Amino acid sequence: MITLKTLNWEINNIDTVIFDKDGTFIDLHYFWGKMTELRVKEIIKRYNLENDLFQKLTLKLGYDINTGKMLSEGITALYSRQIIINLFCKDLNDLNIKITENELEKIFDEVNVIFYKEMQKYTKPIDSAIDFIKKLKQKGLKLGVVTSDSKESTLLTLKHFNWEDLFDSVVGRESTKETKESGVPVKLALEEMKANPKNTIMIGDAPMDYIAANNANVEKTILVATGQITKQDLEKTSKFVVNSLDEIQIL
Repeated sequence: MITLKTLNWEINNIDTVIFDKDGTFIDLHYFWGKMTELRVKEIIKRYNLENDLFQKLTLKLGYDINTGKMLSEGITALYSRQIIINLFCKDLNDLNIKITENELEKIFDEVNVIFYKEMQKYTKPIDSAIDFIKKLKQKGLKLGVVTSDSKESTLLTLKHFNWEDLFDSVVGRESTKETKESGVPVKLALEEMKANPKNTIMIGDAPMDYIAANNANVEKTILVATGQITKQDLEKTSKFVVNSLDEIQIL
């Protein structure tokens, strides 16, 4: 068992940590920004839309091409894939772009195939998070990943960076029909690692991670402001918040 401590809080008796991926140990702005651009370009091409819609549609998906940043109030990387499709489909219909959720999901799937062939070009680690993960592993903790991204792409990322041995469980969107927010993916990771939720913490970068953990009976979630949301806003959700994981002592 370990203790995690900062100047403001302390969490004791932890032997298992479940991590979100994007925004937590992978730079989501770079990764999801490129994915968003490809999705919008394909929609414009397929529906013969004007190219000047490009910026408006990327903003609807929560990406500002001018700053190269995902928006804190955006939908991509903050919600599960099905919710993103549902919301974006409504936005497109409001713009008189007649598309169904099934059609949009097919476009997302086709873009994914193209994107994941070159995904390593768009994947940047958050170094402070990787150092933190390695220290936890050296302490003998059980570590898992629960992400709204696919398990396949997550495993490719881990393999690319030689991180495969760091994690004992990887749960992605295809691992269960339930959304991340439901808590079912977190429960699946706990089962795979034979972990007790009372001795487990979740680490993520968004309220969705807190909700996912809470619905799986994981009582404490550390939120880190390396994603789309500021520390001040994250503190509205959890009392365990840091700007970076290197602020946390492992005792």
